[in-house]
Amino acid sequence: MTHKPVICLGCAFWDTIFKIDRIPSHGTKVLPQKAVQAASGMATAAAVTIARLGANVELWARVGDDPTGDSFLHDLSRETVRIDRIRRIQGARTAFSTILVDSLGERLVVPYTDPSLDPDPSWLPLHEVANAAAVLVDMRWLEGARVLLAEARRHGVPTIVDADVAPPEALREIIALADHVLFSEPALFSLAASNSPREALKEVAEDLKADVVGVTLGAAGALIWQRGASADSIDEFPSLPVRAVDTLNAGDVWHGTYAYGLVSGWGLARTVQMANVAAAMKCEEFGGRLGSPHLPELLERCRTALPLPAESRAEVKSV
Repeated sequence: MTHKPVICLGCAFWDTIFKIDRIPSHGTKVLPQKAVQAASGMATAAAVTIARLGANVELWARVGDDPTGDSFLHDLSRETVRIDRIRRIQGARTAFSTILVDSLGERLVVPYTDPSLDPDPSWLPLHEVANAAAVLVDMRWLEGARVLLAEARRHGVPTIVDADVAPPEALREIIALADHVLFSEPALFSLAASNSPREALKEVAEDLKADVVGVTLGAAGALIWQRGASADSIDEFPSLPVRAVDTLNAGDVWHGTYAYGLVSGWGLARTVQMANVAAAMKCEEFGGRLGSPHLPELLERCRTALPLPAESRAEVKSV
């Protein structure tokens, strides 16, 4: 595995997560069974996942110069994620969210991003991109994603987009800059006429120059299209059946594992299978991104849960 860093760019949130029996449909008071607070956000959770799996990773993001920003940085300092590329914006509030997670693992997320959180990306250390193993961006800081993806492409550094829900015109712009475009199901449907994930993926992939276009489907796994395969060839990768306790950040763990597999040379099929397992394992733990697995745990679960031929087992174990 390369020692070059994976650069993750995007949102940085401070999450307050409550575990409750069910999400109310009307105004009431709910007493939670558990509560945790943690540094989170799509790029943040992906970066923590990459770090826990053992790769060198940096987070490029923005927080405010407020106590919430202090909490975010302190919490993230417990992980092996490089955080000195996180800019503190004077006079701004750090993005935060309150999340309710019910007994089935489903969640209600109420996020807030301060409009004064300066989006200017001119401070980014783009001169370092040439030495990166890969870059991963989410859709929550378009100005930063745009310049980082362009610089990575200029140097031939692999680019990954966590293509979650965003204005369609913004999605189309950012995914056009990526080698690996990995949609959430709602984001994919926002760009396609079809209501079938498979047909929607084919429709969108036809207009992209990406090497890989995929969509995550939660408990149903993932669908993946790869350039060079036949136009109608889309591979289906089922998920690992689990009893979900908390689905928050499962997609972010999936994307982080995908990035780790890419820079580790796992191969596409193995990378997607491992990402499915990592996301499923996260869903078994309450606390959002705190449930992302470490590499030994992931490898052990894959050895017992996936039908691997002997040579593939040896390949993954050696990473």
